[in-house]
Amino acid sequence: MPKQLLISPEKCTGCKSCELMCAFANEKEMNPAKSRIAAIGFLEGKYPLPYNFVSTCKQCADAPCLASCPTGAIRRLPDQTKRIVIDRDGCIGCGKCVDACPFGAMLFAAEAKKAFKCELCDGNPACASICPSGAIVYKQCRPFYAKSADCQMSGFRALSQRNKADVKNQRKT
Repeated sequence: MPKQLLISPEKCTGCKSCELMCAFANEKEMNPAKSRIAAIGFLEGKYPLPYNFVSTCKQCADAPCLASCPTGAIRRLPDQTKRIVIDRDGCIGCGKCVDACPFGAMLFAAEAKKAFKCELCDGNPACASICPSGAIVYKQCRPFYAKSADCQMSGFRALSQRNKADVKNQRKT
């Protein structure tokens, strides 16, 4: 069984340390816009109570992003992590993977015109190591499948729409 990031929204305080640490670990910048994880706050329900929603790549067993890539730049590593990674040199910036991800976890770097996503920091996720509340943990668990029922939360819809808009804006330039 591969290790994955398990996120407990009820434990999240909304501090966004995960976003900053992710951006620094991957891009050497303290810039949440370059983070592979998103922590957003919501008010939802009949009696609107705030909750924090944290989302990143789920390393899906059925990975719609992998199946959508026309160049084969997205692949699953054959090692014990089974991580899904992007060969940025092979990425042509078409955005099909961004459109395919039902969780809004596939991102698009405007300046590079390339897709990017969480690749679990080569097996030592920075977000899990910095999370002060224990809302993000890296541990072995059952494989995750991209099922449509799992996509119905407002957080997933909001992230997916944001990322698709990023790709469309880049196509215009």
